[in-house]
Amino acid sequence: MTDQPGAARTPLAPADTDAPPVEADPRVAALLARIATFAANPDPVGRFDCRGLDLRGLGLGRSTHPVRSGPVPAWWDSQQDGLRLAGADLREASLEETDLAGANLAGANLAGALGRSARFDGAVLEEADLGGADLSGAHFTQIAGGEANFDEAMLEDARFGQASMRFAKLRRALLDGADFTGTDLWGADLTGADADYTVFRGARLDEAKLGNVNLTYADFEGASLKKANLAGSRLRGANFTGVKLDGATLDGADFSETSLVRLNLSTCSLRHVRFAGAWLNGTRMRAEQLGGAVGEEITGEYKAAQASYLALEQNFKSIGAQDEASWAYKRGRRMGRFHAGTEARAAWQARSGRDLARHGYQWVADRFVEWLCDYGESLSRIARAFVLVIGLFAALYGVAGGLIREGGDGSPTYNVLDLVSYSALNMMTANPPEIGIKPVGRFTNLLVGIEGAAGIILMGLFGFILGNRLRR
Repeated sequence: MTDQPGAARTPLAPADTDAPPVEADPRVAALLARIATFAANPDPVGRFDCRGLDLRGLGLGRSTHPVRSGPVPAWWDSQQDGLRLAGADLREASLEETDLAGANLAGANLAGALGRSARFDGAVLEEADLGGADLSGAHFTQIAGGEANFDEAMLEDARFGQASMRFAKLRRALLDGADFTGTDLWGADLTGADADYTVFRGARLDEAKLGNVNLTYADFEGASLKKANLAGSRLRGANFTGVKLDGATLDGADFSETSLVRLNLSTCSLRHVRFAGAWLNGTRMRAEQLGGAVGEEITGEYKAAQASYLALEQNFKSIGAQDEASWAYKRGRRMGRFHAGTEARAAWQARSGRDLARHGYQWVADRFVEWLCDYGESLSRIARAFVLVIGLFAALYGVAGGLIREGGDGSPTYNVLDLVSYSALNMMTANPPEIGIKPVGRFTNLLVGIEGAAGIILMGLFGFILGNRLRR
């Protein structure tokens, strides 16, 4: 272990005595004497009082302890090869830049301690309480920290590489820029923590609680998050390359601008997840996992919801799920209509005629296309439009009295079969049908031309949709 620059390092006592040398820092002497006294006469409750001690900058780690061939001092834990501080009460102690590498702090209470840039590398912190402590920039590499409590601690830029921290508590902790590379955080609780730009590369976070955590731009490359709970977490721009998410709960999570390439989310809970701006490609998932809508739609953010459905559409196409790609496409178009409606209402309230006309036209056009063919995805709606148009023009021919039977007395026919058959055949053919009935009058001939044009458009649209369905 390398001492930090500028920190005062005081050597520990020689091997053959429990007392520190004369030249030692008096703070070291006092601490070691207190530890030795406690070791000889332990407190019945198993804790000795070191509250508020000023240990700033002291070298108390295993690197300052010489190799021993004789008796080991009472203040040294020979099994751990570090300072004996198990069960110590170090609440609100000053530990800035203090070297406690290898120390045995199992069950110790460091709540509220000031330990910026302190070194705990290789220390035992199992069941220790560091709640509310300021440990910014501290080093915890390779610690044994099972069930340790870091609730509401300040841990910005702290280093936890290769640590063992199963079931540790880091609720509402400040973890911005912290490094948990290769750390075992199985079952750890980080609920409500702030951890943007935090590194979890290769970490084990199986069954961890990461609900409502700010994980913006966090790096999870190669991490395992099996059965982890990330419900409501903000994962914007996070790196999920090679992550294992089997059985994870991601309800309401925000994956905006996140790269989710070739992941398996088929066993995850994805209810109302946000994907606006995300890069989804080759990721295994199903539309039914989304709970019927993406998170942006639920909160009325229709423009963002449209982008979210676009990302889903592209992903479903990449895995060959054409029916689900169609669903995402239609939902995206519908979000565009909802957005236009929202903008039109805003323009109405602002008395902006130009914006009202623009957004109102977009809403009407989208609504009509949805009714007509479900944005180019429904053959049944085209068939419905055919039937309605045939019935409408048959009624108009009857009202106009513009269809007469050839060879008759020239009076208009009101026979329903005549009107419907003429209207239907006029829709299906390029020229007026020759069935012994002909149109008379300018208005009726105009109706015939309009219906014929509508028939050509609907037939072309029907063929286009049918071709798309056959290609799928």
